Order: sequence, then C-alpha cells, then structure tokens
Amino acid sequence: MWRYKLLLFILFIPLALYTLWQSARTLEFRYFLQRLAILFNTKSVPGGIWIHAASVGEVNAVIPLILKIHAEHPDTPITLTSNTTTSAAVALKQLPEAVQHLYFPLDYLWAMKRIVRKIKPKAIFIVETEFWPNFYHCANKKNIPLTIINGRISEKTLHAKDWLKRIYAITLPLVTKVYARSEIDKDRFIQLGANTADIEVLGNIKFSALTSDNIEPINLSRPYILAASTRNDEEQLIVDAWLKAKHSNHLLVIVPRHPNRLTEILSQLKKFNIEIAIRSKNEPVTPTTDIYIADTIGELKQFIAGSDFVLMGGSFVEKGGHNILEVAQLGKAVIFGPDMRSFEDEAKVFIKYNAGVQCESHELPDMFNTILQNVDYKKHLEKNARKLIDTYKNIINKYYDKLNSNI
Repeated sequence: MWRYKLLLFILFIPLALYTLWQSARTLEFRYFLQRLAILFNTKSVPGGIWIHAASVGEVNAVIPLILKIHAEHPDTPITLTSNTTTSAAVALKQLPEAVQHLYFPLDYLWAMKRIVRKIKPKAIFIVETEFWPNFYHCANKKNIPLTIINGRISEKTLHAKDWLKRIYAITLPLVTKVYARSEIDKDRFIQLGANTADIEVLGNIKFSALTSDNIEPINLSRPYILAASTRNDEEQLIVDAWLKAKHSNHLLVIVPRHPNRLTEILSQLKKFNIEIAIRSKNEPVTPTTDIYIADTIGELKQFIAGSDFVLMGGSFVEKGGHNILEVAQLGKAVIFGPDMRSFEDEAKVFIKYNAGVQCESHELPDMFNTILQNVDYKKHLEKNARKLIDTYKNIINKYYDKLNSNI
C-alpha cells in the first residue's frame, strides 16, 4: 500500500489541476468541488443506498436496476456516483429527481471519509470493476456492506504489476459479496484475492438495459448507418472503408465516444475532400452530405434506433471495444472489430447467436456492401439480436432479488 499512498501524494497537484481543467472545459464546476471533496451541496438522508458506476457504460447498465429499486422502495434514498461529466449527463437525463447524483471523489482517505459522512449509506453497490483501496477501507471501517454487481475483471487487470496485485489482494477481501458476470470473471476475482465463498455468477446486467419502448429514433431525412462510440484515429479508418463501399443514398453518421475530439476528427478527415455536417453546429443534412458527425451527448440510443445498422467503435483500434448489447436491445444488426477484449463475453455470445458480425478493418468495405445490399441477411441478424436479448432479459430480476435484503 505504501506505493499507492506515495503515488497519490505525488499526483495530488497534477490531479487537482486536471480536475479543474475538466471542470472549466465542461462548465461543470460541481465536478471540481465534488471530485476534490470540497463541497457536496446536496441533500443528506441517512440509511439510503449508494451505487457507484464509473462512466457512461456502467451508468447505462445500472439505470434499469436503479429504476426498479426506486419503484419497489420509493422511500429509500438512492445516491449514484460516477467519475465523468458525460456519465453525469446521462444519469441526470434518465433518472428521476429523487435519485441524487454526485461525482465520486479522488481516492484520498480524507475525501472518502467526507463523502461517506455525507451520504451515510446502509449499503454500497459497485458496478463492474472499481478498486479504490481507501474507499473500500473506509466503508469496511464503518461496517457498511459493499457489494460488487456485474463484476468484471479484464485480462489487463488480471496481469497487472505485482504491486497492484498486492493492493487487490488486500482490498478484495473487504468486499461483502461479488455478483459476477461470468464464470471467467469469477475465476479472475478469485485469482486477484476475493474470497471464493463470497462470489456468485448472476450474468451480465447489461442485457437488461432499457429497450426501445421510449426511444424516439432520430430522422435525418436520409437512411443512415451509424459508427458508434468511435475512438482516436478510428474515424478516418471507417470513412476510408465507407467511401470504398457502394452505399447509394445512405449517409454515414459518426458519434464519437468523446465529442470534444471534433477538431481532431475534422483534421484527420480533411484529406478525403468530403462534405461533412456537424450536429453541434446545427448544420443540416443535404442530398450531398457525405458524413454527419453527431458530437453531442445522450443521443446515442436515438441514433441507433434510427439507423439501418451499426458499426461499434473502439474495436477497430486497440481500445477494447464498447457495449454492443445496446444495439441488440434496439433490434439492430451490428458490426464490430477484432479488439473486443473489454467485452469478450458479449462478443462470444453475439457470434454464437449470429446476432452480429466481427471483422477486420480491411474487410469493412465488403461488409458494408453485404449488409446494405442483402436485406434478408440484415433481417436475419436483427432477428437473432432480438432473440438474444429475449433469452437474457430477466437478469435484472436476479440482481434485484439478491440485493433486496440490503435495501
């Protein structure tokens, strides 16, 4: 632990400055005040539950569970914490006002003591993989049960440096219960130091995410395919493949994972000499528009719902992929690339059910053509995607039943 404490000490000023910069950049000054545990200007009602979800993916995954808990226990205070401004925007848009959102502080002991005193929870639920030693120790000292839900351990975490593994081995036994996504994740938790008796496999809660019932598809006056959650250097690769395909009147819509990368994306796409419209600037889609960049927050599901099919970003560059379950939940066909290491279980299930297509970047032009021109093939993928979701949709009830005793 001494290395971790030393690292926190050394990094305090850089982290504080970075947090201030992020806060100023997004005009979200609450971000700076709460990440540094300076001020939590929110209600404090003892005896509630605290759910922590790191970023957008984890927030989206846990929202259905939060809504179910709130519906079944309307008088129980619920606090959701997250680490990013984008995840906060998603939470504030989709959750009722009764659920308060706070930014999770940096893992300094004084900061953790302050937020625990503020929330005063009777139980803490951590979504997926968030190992913060000072946070875990603070909860343990206060005798607050801490449960990991949808527990996931990546290959990268499993092969971390020895000093990090020692921290995991000290921290994980403080967890009251781990509900893992898969047997693979269960084994990895055990390898990192979790108690075998405290781990149970419930499945991937992301299968129970909100479906298309209340999703209003975005209409751009032209049919479009969607490149979702694209990452650094990926846009130019996708656009190059798109221009090589035979796509008639279809439009390519790009929703970058980080909208603030717009300037970088436009710079990289300049070489293609194409007509680009930008959503944040309210630029219209015309018959001659080649690419539409939706550099906005909170509209991904609406774009998925309105698309002909989806290419999932973060998988054609070495970023580990992104959540393809959202696409299946909206009944759409999906293409994803070779790097799905952060979503390896989902990728395997999609391939098993023939609910999506995995390919290399050089295969993208042909894959675009195949799905655009073969309507029956596209419908086959869509049908299998819906069947896949129906098979696993009751997982949320398993999680609720297990957690109910702590609520």
